[in-house]
Amino acid sequence: MSKQANEVSGIAPRLTTLGDQVRAEALRRGGEWPSMADDLARQAERWYGKRPCKGEDLALVFSEMFRVE
Repeated sequence: MSKQANEVSGIAPRLTTLGDQVRAEALRRGGEWPSMADDLARQAERWYGKRPCKGEDLALVFSEMFRVE
């Protein structure tokens, strides 16, 4: 089975950018977050780039994007 060029190992195939990951997390959290999902995704890609993250790096991105101060 061959991987597509944009598929990253360990990440679901459709979540191929950091913005996709942030958008999915916003939808998962519910509440007011889904209405801001696209804006959060664009902001995350501006700050951190489009390359998807995992582990501690992804936790850091989520902690910055979903702050409630």
